[in-house]
Formats: sequence, structure tokens, C-alpha cells
Amino acid sequence: MYRIGLIEDDLMMQTMISERLGRVNTDSKSVLEIIPVEFDYLTLQDLVDVIYEQKFDAIVIDHKLKSTNTDINYEGTDIALEIESIIHFFPVFILTSYDLDAESKKYTDVNKVYKKEKYIEDEKGDVVDSINRKIIKQIEHYKERLKAAEDEIYELRIKPNLTNDERDRLLQQDHLIEKSMTGRHHTPLILKNNDEKLQELLDIFSDFIVKSDKNGC
Repeated sequence: MYRIGLIEDDLMMQTMISERLGRVNTDSKSVLEIIPVEFDYLTLQDLVDVIYEQKFDAIVIDHKLKSTNTDINYEGTDIALEIESIIHFFPVFILTSYDLDAESKKYTDVNKVYKKEKYIEDEKGDVVDSINRKIIKQIEHYKERLKAAEDEIYELRIKPNLTNDERDRLLQQDHLIEKSMTGRHHTPLILKNNDEKLQELLDIFSDFIVKSDKNGC
């Protein structure tokens, strides 16, 4: 089962989008759980925290969000960009009533921006099926990349005497997995790198002390 976070301010539209996303559950082997995400009293950063805390596998966002809270001044594209600043290949999809060319100027990945009316008003189901397949494919791609990172981490950790490049790769992949779980609250990669170097110095110092003790120094 895949968990889909839906960020949509209109309750009727929320219901209609959920129904169309839910068609996957009868048309394919994949099962989607559609979960509306409340955002009225959340800053953009707090909303992104909620998205990562909820362990969503993908996010579907309305482009123009209307909030009862006047302090909310972000749009769907802002949410998408904030999410992807953490993990650039996280599955994010924007439904918009505006011209797609105009949207592409704000959000460069046009493969993740779709016309809301076409999705909602599709009577034959061809548009809905096409977009739903793309959502599933992106989720599977996301999962595969994380699984590949986990497998590489395991192989590197059991390997003795890593090269410098291999150590860097281990840190990068470990950093990716941490970001997928903690979102904005991950440890900066530069600090991890410094910790790794510090540990190397401590190991060298420890070996020196052991050898000194053995030599009676």
C-alpha cells in the first residue's frame, strides 16, 4: 500500500480527486491510501515536516491554495520546491487550473504538473488512468532508489578498508536515507564528513596509545 498525501483546500474537489486516485485500487495491483493534509495553521516549513513525519510515498497538491488563515501565503509550487530541496526525486504532483506553460516557469518539472479540469472531468477515464500510472511509476522509482541506497550502504559497511571515494559514497547514501526519514531535520552532510574525519583521528590516536603501552613508553 502506498500513502498519498493530498493537499487541497476545497472539500468537494478533495473528494473528487480522492475518488479518481482511488481508481488505482481496482485497476492495478497497487493500493493507494489517500490522506488529506490539513495546512491552515502551518507554515511552509511545518507543513513539510508533517509530510515527512507522515511517511507519505507521494504528494498531490493543488496549485492555488486558499486558506482561512491570512498568514498562509504559499502555493502548491512552493510546497513542491521545498520538498524537493530535501530529496529532489520525491514524488510530488501538482494539479492546476492555470496554463501549463505559465506553471512551467515556476516549476521546471513539467512532467509533474497536470491540468486539474482534465483530471476531474475525464469521463472515459483515459486521462485519470494515465496520470495515476505516472504517480505509481514515480513512487516505485522513489522506492527503488532508496532500496538501492540501503543495499549499497550494507555492502560498503561490511567491506574492509574503504577507499576515500567509497567512504564519501557511504556518507552520501547514508545521508539520503536519513533525509527520507527525517526531512528538514537531517544532519548536514558536512558535519557527518567532519565526524568521520574526527573518528579517523581518534582511531589513529587510540592505536598510537596502544602501541606506546606495549612498548613501555
